[in-house]
Amino acid sequence: MEACYHPAAHFVIEVSHVAAPSIPYGKTELPLLLPDTASVSVLKPASAPAAADQAGEVGKALDEALRTHPVSRRGRAVVVVSDGTRPVPNSTILPVLLSRMEAAGIPRERTTLLVATGLHRLTDESELPALLGREICQRYKVAVHNAHDREMLVNLGRTSRGTAIWINKLYVESEIRVITGMIEPHQFVGFSGGAKSVSIGVAGHETIEGNHALLTDPRSQLGVYEGNPARAEIEEILDRVGADLALNVVLNNERQISVALAGTPRAVQRAGVEICARISQVPVPHQFDIVVASPGGFPKDLEVYQAQKAVAHAAIAVREGGTIILVAECPEGSGNRLFEEWMSAASSPTDVLTRFTREGFKMGAHKAFLLARSMARARVLLVSDRLPAELGRRLLFEQHSSLESALRSAMERHGHDATIAVMPKASSTIPRLAMPERPVQ
Repeated sequence: MEACYHPAAHFVIEVSHVAAPSIPYGKTELPLLLPDTASVSVLKPASAPAAADQAGEVGKALDEALRTHPVSRRGRAVVVVSDGTRPVPNSTILPVLLSRMEAAGIPRERTTLLVATGLHRLTDESELPALLGREICQRYKVAVHNAHDREMLVNLGRTSRGTAIWINKLYVESEIRVITGMIEPHQFVGFSGGAKSVSIGVAGHETIEGNHALLTDPRSQLGVYEGNPARAEIEEILDRVGADLALNVVLNNERQISVALAGTPRAVQRAGVEICARISQVPVPHQFDIVVASPGGFPKDLEVYQAQKAVAHAAIAVREGGTIILVAECPEGSGNRLFEEWMSAASSPTDVLTRFTREGFKMGAHKAFLLARSMARARVLLVSDRLPAELGRRLLFEQHSSLESALRSAMERHGHDATIAVMPKASSTIPRLAMPERPVQ
């Protein structure tokens, strides 16, 4: 039986029409200066209230979930946590969760925190205190998942579509399995959260690549949960592996916990998707000449590999032949070797798309495909004073060191009467077009 508890099920979501005075950029913001005559629309997630007591919200969800579905006290426990590319409020979530586990008779000596890296770079030991909290790192064992370490993985057969299932050995061999994370829009899985923390986060590279190859399926779309084949396979993998408890949160625009959800993974996901969709979906009456988009600042703009998601979201709102201005600091560069190689080897977005069709799916190269797909629809300018200009050129961006310069370039192309949309949290925003010019692939 699926069970999920979230005490803030009946909260009010308000649509905000306040203009964005600045754009997130790393850990700071850049001022947005537009002509008084410009026609500007701000597309951002609706305003959702923060829970009055952040830790209390988490505690109430956990208490009810554990009351109706108690976790076994026997054996080793593993708690899956997101890596640094996700703004999950671990400092709020983990102390509450771990204290409840200890109160339930699961001592910390038998509990390991497993950092779900997927195919992201491995989290360095020096980064763990900032990610999890210094006290937690001192009191609990912490392991970092490595998708390429076969000795760390266990094979559990194949999915119904033939994807090999390789999952972290520590997770599989633990008797008590708990998943944490956040639910937010995802460009082809529909929404993150729930089973994805395990089926992708602590899976082997073959499993991740097999699942992500479904991104070319037209049903694998941003904001689509039901009928999404990529998401369905993720759920199938977790059904095979198993999990005792999921604790996920939905954040508001200020990255505060608005809702905490606890229970069985599938029930948590369904409830979270419903809430997240209400917050993140934004009606768009028409497509725009210029879209200024930020992933939302740190940590979503640490690298181009992650910041690319904002371009995919903005591509829905921009008209064909328009301009997307990506505002992303990217201090860690491209973020992926194969992604960088594919973009560097191409002279145009069409070259990337043609190569992807010819050679087939390759993890890392898939982000080159996704970025090139957006670039084929609209010109993409990058605002960054941290990414080396030569690298930006090889990634096929027209790069600017300031937002003013990029806006000036876009306005010169489209005219001072150009329609402009601003997406300050593009990676968390799902534009919903009334009548798109044509389907955005």
